[in-house]
Amino acid sequence: MVPNDSPADAAATRRAFLRRGAGAVAAGFAAATAGCASALPPLGSAQRFGRIDVPDADPPRYRRWLPAPSAVEGVDAERYAYLFRRPDALDYPAPVRYTTPRKRLLSHLDHFGVGYANYDRLLHTPFGTVLAGEFDAAAVAETLTTSGYAAAGTDGDYDRFARDDVPRRAAVRDGAIVWSSRRVHDHPRIEALIDARAGQVARYHAAAAGVERLMDAVGESRMVEYVPPTDDPPDGRYWEKCEGFRFDGTTAYHVMTFLYPEGHTPPEAELRDRAVDGTVLTREVANSDFRIDGRLVVVEGRIPPGEGTDPADITPPYPPQITWGYEREGDPRAIVLRHEAGAPVPVDALSLRFGVDDPGDLYTLPASRPFPTDSDRLTPGETATVDLRDRPTVGLIDPDDIDRDAADPYAAAEPRPATRMQVSYAPGSSSRPLFAVPLEESS
Repeated sequence: MVPNDSPADAAATRRAFLRRGAGAVAAGFAAATAGCASALPPLGSAQRFGRIDVPDADPPRYRRWLPAPSAVEGVDAERYAYLFRRPDALDYPAPVRYTTPRKRLLSHLDHFGVGYANYDRLLHTPFGTVLAGEFDAAAVAETLTTSGYAAAGTDGDYDRFARDDVPRRAAVRDGAIVWSSRRVHDHPRIEALIDARAGQVARYHAAAAGVERLMDAVGESRMVEYVPPTDDPPDGRYWEKCEGFRFDGTTAYHVMTFLYPEGHTPPEAELRDRAVDGTVLTREVANSDFRIDGRLVVVEGRIPPGEGTDPADITPPYPPQITWGYEREGDPRAIVLRHEAGAPVPVDALSLRFGVDDPGDLYTLPASRPFPTDSDRLTPGETATVDLRDRPTVGLIDPDDIDRDAADPYAAAEPRPATRMQVSYAPGSSSRPLFAVPLEESS
């Protein structure tokens, strides 16, 4: 079996925890996925194999923040995914596999008064997100307390803040923010990240030899993403992988590593074919280097200058980084959405999508509504009231009941009242979740 990742399940299972952390993000009630399909884009053209002079990476210093799974209360998985970024913006074309995660992270993060591109380092985990850079804790604290967060005491070097509409926690010191959101993180535990950084609990790489080997092989660069194996053979992924992007001027390099478990020999011929025909490296790669060291497979690719997506041509555009809040004002038939902090956003780029909390293995057919305001732009401090007296109905359907030859392939869908409302950024044909609100009597 060779690497060909399938999409993450929407259900909050141990399998989902293993897969999601960084590489896949729950869209709340978004349509559940089923079946197996490649999660990696195709290559643009045939490649040439040969030794590439890939620039060296830095040591993986980010791993000081990563706790061993056994050190986190309530976690029974042996591995978890993570994503590391150096968020500074590029002013020249970059590979699509490098630019896409930024959209995901921007739609996840609250606004802390710093700005995404001004952070030096970002580490996203199932337990929370670490943001590091040169910023003043007092300025971040002021942004938090004027955008719906309340001071929640201190703990060592960190000032704590919290809000409970959609539960979020932040710990702040000069140069570091550790933040979690129940909407974004599978297992919010910012204390686990802080304790790992302080050396008070076991760290991930010390507890998992495979994770450490991949960390050392990829190092630290503009982007590093680790995806663990899953525990559900025969359809599961029994290898673990880690990839990175390095830049030398305007030339980009994609490094992909796979570590196979004891007793499994990497299928070299198949992996070479996959490296050429489209499921290993980003599609802009022109030259590749392939090598095997025991159970470790390393594939490196060079992306020529000018290849990839120009910053001005990102489509759809990067979403705004916004802190959202909501309140019911005592009336369960109305929800007031509030833009608490961050960038102004054109109202015609926003929409509401309604779904259910846990569709299980069923597909969800969500309902949509326009964003409820007469303004052209929504700016910090402005609100919009959603009238829920006529709550939308969504459809749920078993994938086996979809009749793709029928005039209405989803005619067998079962109607259900919506239990969750999502604010989406939809400036074109695509949509990305920005915020989600539980409706009355939902979980």
